[in-house]
Amino acid sequence: DVSRPSPDLLDTIYQCQQRQEWYRGYAQMNRIEGHSFVGSCTLDTTTFDAAEDMRRILSFSTDDRGSTWSEAFRRLTENAEDSGILVMVNGVVGSNTHRKLDPMEFRGFALVDPLAPVVFVNGADTRAAQVFTLAHELAHIWLGQTGLDDIDLRRATTNSVERWCNEVAAEFLVPQAGLRDEYSP
Repeated sequence: DVSRPSPDLLDTIYQCQQRQEWYRGYAQMNRIEGHSFVGSCTLDTTTFDAAEDMRRILSFSTDDRGSTWSEAFRRLTENAEDSGILVMVNGVVGSNTHRKLDPMEFRGFALVDPLAPVVFVNGADTRAAQVFTLAHELAHIWLGQTGLDDIDLRRATTNSVERWCNEVAAEFLVPQAGLRDEYSP
């Protein structure tokens, strides 16, 4: 939904696509099978069911988050990578420190592929936002739809895919049942 992507965003996407292409070739050469969770959900899948499946595959419950945003992000990233998802985090384009990524333009994106799913998180964003972005982009992987996450929440409410991914990410990170138990009168 970004109407005019910056050269920084485009170069970041191209770099991730190159890495994904390399890993896809590596996976094929080594006969690594595709991941059954990629595209396993549809927009008709309840956010509860999708979040529960993500928690199960990624071995990431509310007890596994740790006590800080950084710890939660690190653990979720490691678990996603252990599950076969390439997670990339950077706040600049490649290694060029003069080309900082703007979190106001995009927070992250997912490149869906059954052999080499990729999630990129904008490292220039706040750590709390990075945790949510990672969960949101993982929902894109489960949905099987490549997506770019920008900061404009108004568009997310009118786009059914983005709304679904936001709802799944929220349920994944803060299960509604646990929230009700915690705050029930």
